[in-house]
Amino acid sequence: MPRHLAGIAEIVDDIDEAVKFYCDTLGFDIHQRMENDYVMLKIPGVLHFGIWNRAAAAHAILGSRDLADQVPLGFTIEFEVNDIDQTAKQLSAAGCQLTHPPRTEPWGQKSCRMDAVSGAPLGFAETPWARQLKSDATAAPADSD
Repeated sequence: MPRHLAGIAEIVDDIDEAVKFYCDTLGFDIHQRMENDYVMLKIPGVLHFGIWNRAAAAHAILGSRDLADQVPLGFTIEFEVNDIDQTAKQLSAAGCQLTHPPRTEPWGQKSCRMDAVSGAPLGFAETPWARQLKSDATAAPADSD
């Protein structure tokens, strides 16, 4: 099913506070900001790292910003897949309950989501225009020195 880990996002109540931490304290730069809903950071070695406003996450996951209290704070990950419809069928056949079935998001990505074992949102996406790896992303072996 998954091709690779496509992205990580932290779901927060205060996006400005999170941006200040990641940029001012840790030294990362903003790649793109989508109003007060989502911020993408440039982090070496990571395809996509986002900071997601909890209300915006609730809208994407549950269909309403008013359901923010039902979305846990913390981290969510998303896997890139070749065929989101097939992935959703495989997940359902394995007994997983999707939070939402495959759909095309306003930004053009096709995704489905479910709750991970911890209860955190877990996403699967088909985003061929944005998440192609130039090479296999594997860690280099540690030096034996």
